[in-house]
Amino acid sequence: MGFLGKLMSRFNALDPKRDSFAGSVTETSEQTRLGAFLAVVVLPTCVAAYSALYFIQFYYGFGGGSPALYSVTQSETLQYGTQVKELAIECTNPNGCYFRLPTGGATMCQSGVNDQDTPTNDFCDTSTNIGPARRRALLENDAVYARHLLTSHDVALGGGPDPAQCGGKTACGVLMDGADGVCAYVAPGSDPTDALTVAWKDDAMTSATPAVECVGHCNFGVSLVTDYLDEQSGTIKQKKIRAHRGITLLSLVERHDSRMEWDAAHPAFATKSGKKIIYEWGITAVDIVGVVQTSNLCRADLATEYGTTGDDVNAKGIKFNPFPLYTKTTTTYPSPIMAYLAAVGGIAATVGGALGMVHTVHLESSTPEVMG
Repeated sequence: MGFLGKLMSRFNALDPKRDSFAGSVTETSEQTRLGAFLAVVVLPTCVAAYSALYFIQFYYGFGGGSPALYSVTQSETLQYGTQVKELAIECTNPNGCYFRLPTGGATMCQSGVNDQDTPTNDFCDTSTNIGPARRRALLENDAVYARHLLTSHDVALGGGPDPAQCGGKTACGVLMDGADGVCAYVAPGSDPTDALTVAWKDDAMTSATPAVECVGHCNFGVSLVTDYLDEQSGTIKQKKIRAHRGITLLSLVERHDSRMEWDAAHPAFATKSGKKIIYEWGITAVDIVGVVQTSNLCRADLATEYGTTGDDVNAKGIKFNPFPLYTKTTTTYPSPIMAYLAAVGGIAATVGGALGMVHTVHLESSTPEVMG
C-alpha cells in the first residue's frame, strides 16, 4: 500500500471508526457517586456562579480597579485638516462687543468643511501673478494687509470663502455661534494671526479718574459656552468659561457616544437631546495684555464709539487660536454574548478538568490494590 496510501487512509472521511457522534464507550468500573455529584451538581453550579459574576462585572464592575466592561472608550489625537468645529462665544461686557470674524464666515462654519485653498508660502518671488497659480508676494509697507496676502483666494475675481470682516457690535448677553460666523478651524498653511477676535470697551481708559481700574468686565468681556460630560451624573451639561483679554489657546475634546444622555436642565435640551457628538472646549491664557492692534478690522468702529488715547483705541480684546491638535474620544458598547460564550467555554473546561482530577484521585484511593 505504501507510505502514501497509509497517509491517505488516515484522512478517510467515510471510515465508520471516525464517527464522533456515536455514543461513547463508558467504563462502568470507573463510575462513582462522587463523579455523578461533581458532574451533575458541582460543575453546573460553578458555571452558573461564574456566569453571574461575569455579567455583574460586565454591567456594574467591582470598583475602581475593575470597572464595568459594557462600554469601551478609545481616544486618539488628530489634526483639524479640513474640518470645522462648532464654537459659541457670549458677549458679557455691558457695553457690547465687536466680533472680528476670520476668513470663512457663516457659510464655512455651517458647512463644517474648510474650503480654503492651501496658500503659497513662496515670498521670494517679488513679481505679482494673477494667473492660474494666483501667487502673491509680500511687498514693503504691507504689514497691515499681510494676512490677506497669505490666502490664495481672490474674492474680487470670484470664488473662495467669505473674507475676514468685522461683524459689527453685539449686545451684552448675545450668543455668537456658527450661524454668525463663529467657529474653529486650523487651515493648512494659513496665517495664525487670522483668528477670531472680540473687542470691548475699556472703562479704565475712558475714566476721568486715573485711579479707576476695571478688573471685571474690562478683563473678561466674553465667555466661552461649551457642552461637557459631567462625570458624576454621566450626562451632558453646559457651562460658561470666562475668557480673559489677551491671546487664548482653545483645546478641544470631541466626544462620540451612541448612548449619549443629555441633562434635562441643559439650556438647549429640546434641540440637542438627540445628538451623539459634543464639542467640549477648554481655554488656556497665553497672553493677558489684550491691546487692540491697528490691523484689527473692527478698530475703526471701536475708535468711533469709544475714542482713542494716544495711538491706542479705548478698548481691550481677546484672540482665540485653536490648538492644531484635538482629542477625539469614541465610546462603544460591545455585545456581551460572544465574549460570554468564549469565557464560559474556557471556565467550563477548566473546572471540568479540575473536577476530573478530583474524580481520578478519589477513584484510585477507593480501588483496592491487587496483590501480586
